Amino acid sequence: MSLIGPVGRKRPKARIAIAMLYFVLTVGAITTLYPFVLMITTGLKGPTDQADNRVVPAYLVDNTELEKKYIDDKYAGDKFAINANQIGSKAPTDTLKKYEAFLLQLSPEYWQAGFRNAPVQVTSRTTILYHDWLKRKYPSIELLNRAYIEENVGFQTVMPPAELFDQQDWKPTPGPKWLEWIQFKKTLPVEFRIPVRTQFMFQRFLASHFKNQLDKVPANIKQSAVTFEQIPLPNLDHLSTADVLVRQFLSHEPKYFVDHPVERKWKTFIGSDEPMPIAAANHAFVESHSGPVRQEFAGRNYGYVLDYILLNGRAVWNTIFFCLLSILTQLTVNPIAAYALSRYPVKQSGKILIFLLATMAFPAEVAMIPSFLLLKDLGLLNTFAALVLPGAASGYMIFLLKGFFDSLPQELFEAGSIDGAKETTMMLRIAFPLSRPVLGYLALLAFMGSYGAFIYAFLVAQDQRVWTLMVWIYQLQSSGAPKAVVMAALTLAAVPTLLVFLCAQRVIMRGIVLPGER
Repeated sequence: MSLIGPVGRKRPKARIAIAMLYFVLTVGAITTLYPFVLMITTGLKGPTDQADNRVVPAYLVDNTELEKKYIDDKYAGDKFAINANQIGSKAPTDTLKKYEAFLLQLSPEYWQAGFRNAPVQVTSRTTILYHDWLKRKYPSIELLNRAYIEENVGFQTVMPPAELFDQQDWKPTPGPKWLEWIQFKKTLPVEFRIPVRTQFMFQRFLASHFKNQLDKVPANIKQSAVTFEQIPLPNLDHLSTADVLVRQFLSHEPKYFVDHPVERKWKTFIGSDEPMPIAAANHAFVESHSGPVRQEFAGRNYGYVLDYILLNGRAVWNTIFFCLLSILTQLTVNPIAAYALSRYPVKQSGKILIFLLATMAFPAEVAMIPSFLLLKDLGLLNTFAALVLPGAASGYMIFLLKGFFDSLPQELFEAGSIDGAKETTMMLRIAFPLSRPVLGYLALLAFMGSYGAFIYAFLVAQDQRVWTLMVWIYQLQSSGAPKAVVMAALTLAAVPTLLVFLCAQRVIMRGIVLPGER
């Protein structure tokens, strides 16, 4: 029965009161949903914007922000490389086409693969393509481990070999992995190819040699540059005996970078002194492929988390099995105990209920250490029994069910007794069917408790074969995964509970309302 009748609702004061009530409820719903929406959208971000609390990531609506994010991703967050490669910001279309053709014919040792893992990232575009290429080449991870002499647990854990052409005295590790990496590099599209310019290598050398102190660079080398990234490359064909610093740089670089620098190759290819249009090429690619670039950024973290879950696929089955066992156990132990207290009252029933309710006065963490020691003495650690048995009985569930059983008409049980029904028959055929709403509500509580269990599950089951999904998400966070990836993992982990609550709203309401009405 409504508090305000149909006639009273037409009065102005009643309408204002109802409008205010709905306004308050709407604001409350928004404040409840805002953190979840923010968690979802943070999973769409990356190292450059994951600390931004904007609900809608800027790159989704702004091409300028998208280009910044694209360039940061291409150079793996290396600010020096980003600034040094901002050359050739303007170039006609035909020059851009020639630049693409130049990169496609360039030898692999003259260019680095872009879009690699940054120090704060766990995946990248190049890594994803590399893993897909390896899966097509090797039928199983065992064959790959045998060829590379590694111990990877899955293709997702295979790391691409390092490419440090811009560092002095660096040489690749010889072997099948490097040779196949070169094969893979040749399949990369043109936007992945970053030419290793001798000028950039010289700038990096000077920054390291003078410890980022530009004022110590000789004036004849620094010229008018205000940053290390603007220092020009001296003419390598006309070096004087006084160019000791330049000769020191050249003595540590691979011979092909000295004798045939990529800048000279470009000038020969294009037939002029125009600089390589690196910045213009990046801008043109983002402008013409803004949709796919946005889509890749938005789905990368969620794709990685799904791949991570599949790599540890046993966690999903462990979680499902754990939840089913918890629901089955709690819907067996608690109803039977509550039925016994309701049907066979004793003088100490009140004290028993107080004792059961007293268990709710202490945080669950208080009982963890005693439970751990008891399970250890019983030899149950690292088993599903250790996860399920300590939570099989719940004082709250027993108290709630006892009150519901007490409210059932006693005539039903008297009629059953007259007909010769056993107590178990009356429990299973009368009490439990009438308690379905409450049992459904308690089943949801059991599911939530077991699905979200982390600390206790990690304490009593430290064997990875028994880890649940929440433990694996914790391990993902502990392994150094960035904030955006962790938010994507938490969002995907919240989906099952969200679906359960959306599908079981009626069960929840009946389980809450019916005990109160009775």
